[in-house]
This record gives sequence, C-alpha cells and structure tokens, in this order.
Amino acid sequence: MFGFMKNKKEDFELVHINCEYFLLILKALFQLLERAGHNSQANFIQNLVEQITQENFSQFKKSINGVNMWGGSGAVWEVYFENKSDEKRFEMEIIKLINLMEETKILGKGIKPIRKIFENNLKS
Repeated sequence: MFGFMKNKKEDFELVHINCEYFLLILKALFQLLERAGHNSQANFIQNLVEQITQENFSQFKKSINGVNMWGGSGAVWEVYFENKSDEKRFEMEIIKLINLMEETKILGKGIKPIRKIFENNLKS
C-alpha cells in the first residue's frame, strides 16, 4: 500500500557469493580457539560453519551478530590467548570477518568499535 513492507524478504546474495571466504575465516578462528582450549567459543564457531554450509543465511546472520560472538565475558571476541602469535592471528581474522560482514551487508550494530580495538592492538 504505502511501501512500508517493501523489502521484507532479506537478500543474502552477497553472503552466498562469499560463502567460501566466510568459511576460510571461520575455520581459522575455530582452529585458533580450539588450540587455545576455548572449547565453547570453538563450538559456537563450528555452529556458524554449519549454518553457512547449510545455506541457513538468516540464522547465520542472527548468530554471527549475537551476544555469543560480540557480547561481554565469554564471547568469542573476548577470549584470551597466552600465545601472542595466535592472539595476533586471531585479531587479524576477526578484522577480516568484520570487514566481510560489512561488505556483505550483514554487520550488526556495535561491532565496528571492536574492529578498531583490534586494529589499534595490531599497530602497537
């Protein structure tokens, strides 16, 4: 009628096109988390891998923008690495992930400042 409901169905074409890139980043994050003993965070990343592999893009978008990924204590981005080389690689992969989320138009609110934190960490 007035176009309020115009784009109700979400378009995940960009996510679909970039599935392989998402998978590369997520698998790298999984390996780093698993090696560091962050099993619950690694399991969460594995769930993201399954969602995107099964092309469940709506759930993938919801999960990847959720509290398990970007919330406070216990969230994926908040983990601690004893191995500084792994920590640096983890931060680089998170930056890549945020950039890809932005490029594919699925980036949620409040995530960009995390990218800035990691970019500053990598500079110092």
